[in-house]
Amino acid sequence: MKKTIAVVGAMTLALSMCSLGVSAEEPTEITLWHYFDASADSEAIVEWVDEYNTLQSDIHITATYVSREELMNQYTIGAISGELPDIGMVDSPDMASYISLGVFEDITDYLNEWGELDSFYSGPLSSCMDSEGNLYGLPQNSNCLALAVNMDLLEAAGYDHAPTSLDEFSEMVAAPTNADDSVYGFAMCCISTEEGTFQLLPWLCATIDGESVNVDDLTADSAVKGLSTLGEFVANGYMSKECVNWTQADVFNQFAAGKAAFAEVGTWHLAQTDAIGDSFNYEIVVLPTGDEGTSSSTIGGENFGICTGAENVEACVAFLEWLCSQEKEAEWAVTAGKIPTRSDSEPEYTYEVENFEVFVDEMNYALARGPHAEWPTISEAIYTAAQSVFVDGADAADALATAMETIAPIVEETPLP
Repeated sequence: MKKTIAVVGAMTLALSMCSLGVSAEEPTEITLWHYFDASADSEAIVEWVDEYNTLQSDIHITATYVSREELMNQYTIGAISGELPDIGMVDSPDMASYISLGVFEDITDYLNEWGELDSFYSGPLSSCMDSEGNLYGLPQNSNCLALAVNMDLLEAAGYDHAPTSLDEFSEMVAAPTNADDSVYGFAMCCISTEEGTFQLLPWLCATIDGESVNVDDLTADSAVKGLSTLGEFVANGYMSKECVNWTQADVFNQFAAGKAAFAEVGTWHLAQTDAIGDSFNYEIVVLPTGDEGTSSSTIGGENFGICTGAENVEACVAFLEWLCSQEKEAEWAVTAGKIPTRSDSEPEYTYEVENFEVFVDEMNYALARGPHAEWPTISEAIYTAAQSVFVDGADAADALATAMETIAPIVEETPLP
C-alpha cells in the first residue's frame, strides 16, 4: 500500500511542480519549523520531508524541531523582525492570533487553484482562515482526547467496568490510589500552557444536570463542578500535585508505567501503546466528564502555514499540497494515530488502528478552541484559574470568576464562532 501511495504522491507532485518555474539544478531551499516531539510524529515528519526531497529536485525542505513554547516566541518576535521560517507549524487555535500579527501569508488564490479544498472538513480548515475567510495554510491533522483505563488496577479495586459519568468517575478514582507505591487514580496534564487548557476544557464544558457551556460562560454551575472535582482529586491525593508540571507526554508515560489507573490521553498516543505491551490490560473510553451517557472532549491538531517573507511562496504551497494530499493524510492517520482533516482520507486506513473508533466517536462531543485572534489570552486565563485551584487551593468558583474578568470583554467584542 505504501508503494502505491508513494507512486500516486509522486505523480501528483510532478504535476504541481510544472508551474514552479525554478531551476532543477539549483533547488529552492525551504525551511520548515515544527514542534513534534512525540516519537511517531517527529520521526514521520522527518521521513516525509526526506521522501519529498527525493521525489523531485526543484525543492529541498529542511525540517527543524523547535519546542512549542520557543516556536511561539519566535513567531511573536519574527512578526516584528521578519526572521521567520518559510513554513511554520502552529497549534490550530493559535493560528488566528498569528495571522492577525502578520506571521502568515495569504495563500487563498494558490489553494483555490489547487481545487481540493472541498475535501477538507470545515472545522479544521476554518482554523487556517482570517475573519474574512482568507486562507494562510492547511490543517495537517486533527485529534481529540479520551480516557485510558488500567483495567487491572480498576478490577483490583473492585470495579468491572470503566466509568460512564463524572459522579461514577469521582467514586472510582479514589480506590486504585496507592500513595506508598506512587500510584494515582488519575493523571492529566495541567501545565500552564495551551497543553493544559486543551486537557482542562472537557471538564469545564461538560454536560452536568443537562447544562453545558463554552468558555464564554465559565461561571456556570457545570464549569465550577468540573474544576472543583479536579481540585478535590489533587487535594485528596488521587491526582499528583505534579500534574501542574506534566506535559501530555509525561501523563502517558505515567499510565504506561502502571502509575495511574486513569489517564487523559490523545489520539496520537495510540501510536505509542507498544510501551504498555503486555504489562496490563487497558481500555480506551470516552471521557466521563458529566452526566450519564454524555461526554466532552477538545479538538486539537496542527496547521502548517506559509510565513510572511517566504522567498518562494509557490514552492512552499506545492509542499503543503503534497503534505495534506488525500494519500498522505490517510497515511498519517496510521503512522501517527491522528484523525485526517480530509473526508476522503478516512475509511480504508484509520480503522486499522485499535481503539481509533473511540476517538472518532469522541469527536462528536469535542469542542473547538476558537478560532479567535485573542485565544492565547483566553487560554492563559483558563489555565491560570486551574493552577490557582491546584497549587494554591483557591475556590473553583472564585478562580473561574477571575478568569471571566479577562475572557468576558474579549468575547463580548468579538464573539466565539
